[in-house]
Amino acid sequence: MLDTAFFIDLRRENYAGATEFWSAIEDGIATASYSPVTAYELWVGRTFGREEEVFYLAAFALLEEAPITASAARTAGQLLRDSGNRTEKLFRDALIAASATERNEVVVTRNVRDFDDLGAPVRDY
Repeated sequence: MLDTAFFIDLRRENYAGATEFWSAIEDGIATASYSPVTAYELWVGRTFGREEEVFYLAAFALLEEAPITASAARTAGQLLRDSGNRTEKLFRDALIAASATERNEVVVTRNVRDFDDLGAPVRDY
């Protein structure tokens, strides 16, 4: 499951790892999904414009959407309760982590520590 940082890095071409991983998806070597939480985090950006919207919609078209289920929401709540930290940002990360866990997927992010703290399977790019 690709997190928000991945899409930002891909769009800005900040990290070669994101571009390489994306090439593997485009070539059919790898598959990936995204969370509606990621869509929210991208669209809420202060500088979000039409060009970004088109870019992200095209990227999402190649991926599977991973819906947030009630089970994932319960798991996210448990992750936050266990961590003792209930900030909004962590809540969104917990929903992504719980969705990935529920789907037996790994969270692909450069913010590994954010997801490690939640006990989610995670991979840097």
